[in-house]
Amino acid sequence: MKKILLSAGFVILSVSGFSQTPCPTQFTRNNGNSGTCASHIKLYFAACPSSIPTLDSIKINGIVQPETFTTIGKVCNGNNTYIDYCISDNNLVPAAQITVFLTYSQGATGGTSGSVICNVASSGPLPVILSGFYVQRNDKEVVATWQTQQEINTSHFEIERAFENNSFEKIGTIDAAGTSNASKTYTFRDKSNINSGVTFYRIKMIDKDGSFSYTEAKTVKGSVAKFDFTIFPNPSLGNAKLTINGLNEPTEVQVLDVSGRLIKSITLNNTNTTQLNNLQKGNYFIHVTGKVTGITGVKKLAVIN
Repeated sequence: MKKILLSAGFVILSVSGFSQTPCPTQFTRNNGNSGTCASHIKLYFAACPSSIPTLDSIKINGIVQPETFTTIGKVCNGNNTYIDYCISDNNLVPAAQITVFLTYSQGATGGTSGSVICNVASSGPLPVILSGFYVQRNDKEVVATWQTQQEINTSHFEIERAFENNSFEKIGTIDAAGTSNASKTYTFRDKSNINSGVTFYRIKMIDKDGSFSYTEAKTVKGSVAKFDFTIFPNPSLGNAKLTINGLNEPTEVQVLDVSGRLIKSITLNNTNTTQLNNLQKGNYFIHVTGKVTGITGVKKLAVIN
């Protein structure tokens, strides 16, 4: 049985002088269609608006969405009265209710120009009602988990990943339940993410008719590399070779004496070895630091010549 969402619009804030409620009564969203504008949001009104308000922004669960909205047109046909807007990035996350921020031109609703804020419910059951989406790093593995409260004719989920400023790419697919009113939990394990920077994840939710929508993007911190380095020979006669294992990034090598004075500093790029030559007799501390992750290791070197 499909879950029915009651449609209602409420004015939270309006400019004094409006002669009628300028809020929509309900909305529909449609992601992934063909055409010049791939994704739309339609705001339905009880009566045909005399002018078209600008849709400034949308909040879902108190969070302003990153999309911008361009007016396509107005349709006034009895109960089928709505204003159609194009969604800038072809995605608006599923929601049973949204908060819209509208701006009307002067005199459009019988008063001066101004902005209104309205809570607007969905016009019907959503194909997927998402109750949670989380990502967590466990060493070199990232686990993505999401829960659905309801699914209607859902085909599958595609897991997408992006490194820092790169584009999203598909890294996996999981079949959906299809149609279900029971809570479902899905898990995907990304075992190939050793990126030292921030990684973005999102889920593409695809219906059986080919339409789709995305979750919001979640971030996870970079992998903390487990590394070690060797110094050979140690003790040495003044010349030694340092080899780093398990740290694939620009690295700084510092040689300090026992008083903490810097003797020399070496930056390694695209190599994991360096020579520590011409050291005088004494004891030294060798610091190795990854310049991206900040991970640091320290070992003692004795020179006995």
